[in-house]
Amino acid sequence: MCALKKLALCVATSLMATAALAEVKTVQVATVNTLATLQPGVTFTDIPNGFARPHLLMDIIKPASSRPTPAIVFVSGNGFQSVDRAALVPQLSVVAKAGYLVAAIDYRIIGETHYPEPLKDVKTAVRFLKANAKIYNIDPERIAVWGNSAGGYLSAMAATTGDMKEFDTDRWSGQSSAVQAAVIFYAPVNFANSIRNEAYKLSDGTWSGDAFLGFDAKNPANAEKVRKASPLTYISERTPPFIIVHGTKDGVVPISESESLHGALEAAKRPVTLIRLDGAGHSFGQVTSTPDVMAEVIRFLDTHLKGK
Repeated sequence: MCALKKLALCVATSLMATAALAEVKTVQVATVNTLATLQPGVTFTDIPNGFARPHLLMDIIKPASSRPTPAIVFVSGNGFQSVDRAALVPQLSVVAKAGYLVAAIDYRIIGETHYPEPLKDVKTAVRFLKANAKIYNIDPERIAVWGNSAGGYLSAMAATTGDMKEFDTDRWSGQSSAVQAAVIFYAPVNFANSIRNEAYKLSDGTWSGDAFLGFDAKNPANAEKVRKASPLTYISERTPPFIIVHGTKDGVVPISESESLHGALEAAKRPVTLIRLDGAGHSFGQVTSTPDVMAEVIRFLDTHLKGK
């Protein structure tokens, strides 16, 4: 009898396990399609006499949408020394899934050219997207720039110089270079404070800021040229809204750089938010892994590009 009871218990347990494996559930479909697809290696301009490469490319992360979406030109940083468009695609996809086309772009670096040519590259990318708005299903009147570190500097410059023709090229010349918003992560903004730490020292002993500019930023004789290479110089009533994020423990670019940008925009009565990320260093991963920060960034974009 005891053996029979054990056998019955075994059979019952087995049937319960089988039932669990054969479950059927019904869930409700999502109301928003968060699919984002990647289109890598899109040429947006040629490089005249480019000895290192003949073209500049962008990787486009495109959200699923039946209507034109806002677009963001993303400019990555690495002390103006290199560009890896694909490296940050996983983090950028979060914003694409929120309904924004994100174009991560190339720009010319140290050894290829000097300022202001990399800035011209960023602004050319803006015009390319506007010229090809129908192809990529974007609204050409709702475009932002977003960058980190050196890319943040170029993004701030692109946003503050707007339609200034001295920073344009003849590529996609029928389009405006002006953008409607700027997202700036821990960017240097004033080469008068030119950073002299190991992260910005090149193999030949020169500093990357000086190599980028093509002159010694600490030399008083170059003060006017340094002033003209700062986004602080170009802030005006036409400057679009900014959101600035900087870690309090950034050992590469001091948070005072972002504080000075915030102060200049505030003084000019331009919409600006500064987020001080307590304990964060010079790290895109730390910033984008902080949910509260990314929620603020998306809220900012929704406000200024979607009118929410």
